[in-house]
Amino acid sequence: MIPAPRLRLKRSTGWFAAGHEVAAAFPLLSDAAFRLYVFLCLNVDRHSARMVWEPMELANLLQRDRQSVTDALEELCRCQVCRRHPDADKRIAIDRLSVEICDRFWPYEKPPVEEFGIDQNSYVQQARQMLSVPACVRVTCSAADERLAAIFYRRGVTLVHLQRAIWLGCARKYVALLNGSEHAPMLVTSLNYFSALVNEVVDETSGEDYWKYLQHKVTQLERIWLDRTPAGR
Repeated sequence: MIPAPRLRLKRSTGWFAAGHEVAAAFPLLSDAAFRLYVFLCLNVDRHSARMVWEPMELANLLQRDRQSVTDALEELCRCQVCRRHPDADKRIAIDRLSVEICDRFWPYEKPPVEEFGIDQNSYVQQARQMLSVPACVRVTCSAADERLAAIFYRRGVTLVHLQRAIWLGCARKYVALLNGSEHAPMLVTSLNYFSALVNEVVDETSGEDYWKYLQHKVTQLERIWLDRTPAGR
């Protein structure tokens, strides 16, 4: 018997594991609610299963009116497919929520740490602090950098993911600097440098040991680069 050819993904990142969890949601939901559920599955943070709920933005993306999208969310919550977490920043409009897909309907394991008890300003401040640490990063935290950090927050990108993206980007930057790549800019000067890496990290399935190794490797590479470039800091 000739074995069936191995299936290959056209794209190795960005895909979603639609298995038993999606099958369980299908008979529970109306067409509108199921469509919203699938949209959330494709757009929430893969580790926390969360994203910040912006009614008008989602209505535009789904080509529906705001009320129908809000009704669909209500159905998801009634059926315990999703839960809502009020935004910690009390200055934000009351209809802004952090929406989370419940464990039964989410195929990925969630970390035990609860991160989104912070408001957007605190998130941006902590992002700024992360960027101030690596020697190869000279980000001044411009208005554009702060806007991008706020976008990460609204997308549900956790600080853990942002930190991992910074480690990954710095590791690659140090390798380029140490190899004398003439095509690589000398230093990182914008948070946008890490933007694509955030998506890469969110889709990464490596365990905690890999990220500990990467953090250690970045420290090693940074030390070597600083030794070779005393004025690099």
